[in-house]
Amino acid sequence: MVKRQYDWENGATIGQHSKIKLEIIKEYIHEYVRVRCSLPQQERFRLSFVDGFSGAGSYECGTLGSPMVVLQTLKSVSAEVNLRRAIAGFKPISFEFYMYFNDLSPVAIRTLQVSVDGFLQEHRDDDNNAMFCVRYFEGDFGRNLPSISQMVLASKVRNTIFNLDQYGYADVSEEHLRTALSLTRSSEVFLTFSIKSFLAFISPARRQGTRIFDGQISDISLHKTKKEWLAAVEKVVFEEFQTLANFVSPFSINNQSGWEYWLVHFANSFRARQVYNDILHRKKNSQAHVGRSGLQMLRYNSIEDASLYLFDANSRRGARDELYYDIPKFLADCTPEASLSVADFFDQTYNQTPAHSDDLNSALIRSPDVEVLTATGGKRRKPKMIKRTDRIRLAPQKTFHFL
Repeated sequence: MVKRQYDWENGATIGQHSKIKLEIIKEYIHEYVRVRCSLPQQERFRLSFVDGFSGAGSYECGTLGSPMVVLQTLKSVSAEVNLRRAIAGFKPISFEFYMYFNDLSPVAIRTLQVSVDGFLQEHRDDDNNAMFCVRYFEGDFGRNLPSISQMVLASKVRNTIFNLDQYGYADVSEEHLRTALSLTRSSEVFLTFSIKSFLAFISPARRQGTRIFDGQISDISLHKTKKEWLAAVEKVVFEEFQTLANFVSPFSINNQSGWEYWLVHFANSFRARQVYNDILHRKKNSQAHVGRSGLQMLRYNSIEDASLYLFDANSRRGARDELYYDIPKFLADCTPEASLSVADFFDQTYNQTPAHSDDLNSALIRSPDVEVLTATGGKRRKPKMIKRTDRIRLAPQKTFHFL
């Protein structure tokens, strides 16, 4: 069967879901580098970026594709980091970025190479301590993944991000995702897919195994604007991917005409999910979630217990209300007579919450049933002062009775 792909030779058009995805990835890459380069004594930062379906670098309308967006972002954020370090009196960081661009289309790869070469030539005299090493691969992503993986391992880079924006769904297998997520010490994946292709690919039993939607979730044209349908599909997506990484965001790309595309972020560190959640709130209305907005976001019995969460101000208000109750209940169920570190709390809860980090920290401080203790045993009073090494426990005098 011939695989469908974009018509790069005649000028590919970009969909609204792709524009939203590019904005999210751009913001995430920027924040990723900034967070990873925050230590004053740091001297070097190295990152591998693998674009499995890179395209030609730009669309017919002139909008840049993911390879050029990421190149520009890495260039600008590395300069920004070193400028701030210079102002603070710190030594500059030496940046090494290893870029791996793959596409099935020979035309796309040739066109992309011209654009990348032009960009690097334009910025060759920039003095911001950033080195780019770019490799190109033509052909099926799955077939080229072993070669790409070998090169990443040979570079000894520990931080890797995969961008897998496939045309439908079947081009990226579970095996491909497991390979990508286990490749380096810190590997993350952005996976984009059409929900129509996804639902056609998974087993019929899983498509029908839902209690919250009375209908066939594969009938997308009939149901794609219904909250009940999105709730059912989000659960299916999460169940399909939850074993692949410690943190899986099953949120759809938001679209007023219907939820047809998904952007799923995979990571094995709660800090990565924390950054991703915060960026979705910064890019409010870009992705959509149906369920609870506190902890245990997909644990509800009926659609009446779920709400549409669009990562906006109204959503955050609902999240703060739920977290106020959910956190002490979690502690009562988990460690009623003991305490756990903030890091352990985040590690156990971030995979099941869409909440902003400020709202989580605020609930930890403001709940009368929770105490956050410093290393010396003192109580934290301000949300922004919370550290990962602090410990959380139920307050000796509780105001609520948890069922």
